[in-house]
Amino acid sequence: MRNPYRKPLSVALALAVCLGGHLAESRQAKAQTVASGGESSGAYQPPPQPTEQQMAAMRKDVQTAASYALPSDFLPRMITTLQALQNAGLQPPAPSGQSSLEDTIRRVEAVPGIEPVLRAQGFTPRSFVMGLTCFGITYAITSNAQNAQNAPALNPNNVRLLQANPDATQALIQEMSNQPQQTQ
Repeated sequence: MRNPYRKPLSVALALAVCLGGHLAESRQAKAQTVASGGESSGAYQPPPQPTEQQMAAMRKDVQTAASYALPSDFLPRMITTLQALQNAGLQPPAPSGQSSLEDTIRRVEAVPGIEPVLRAQGFTPRSFVMGLTCFGITYAITSNAQNAQNAPALNPNNVRLLQANPDATQALIQEMSNQPQQTQ
């Protein structure tokens, strides 16, 4: 049975950029506290709030990713890429700390064996991270338009790509959900 609390890879990447990884750290710390027999209330100290400068950098990264141009064949290539990564036993790193887009790209580049798999599908670590983050942001905003008043401006071609390919969009969401659970 699919875990409803597990976030797809694109959402994890988008959260890393949007929230600086605080959500992932928060869940991990709370899970460790509960798993070690501790109480979930009182024992957990949330990470410090990002500074205004960090928030500005995160907003810039989110807008950069939201406006990134997805290629017209992005959906089938990314589905195939995620399948190839899973078949090779490779998992891009989970978000951590104050992850910027550049930090996330460097962390993906550091995974041994990932670059040949990405290259075989026409991706670089940069286009892989940017594509998944852009897809995640675009999908999240278009799926929740009623809550998107402060959302970044989306690339209209990406919106059309997802709208024109609902089956491939759902297939990519499903494939991302099939990725191994990330641990830190």
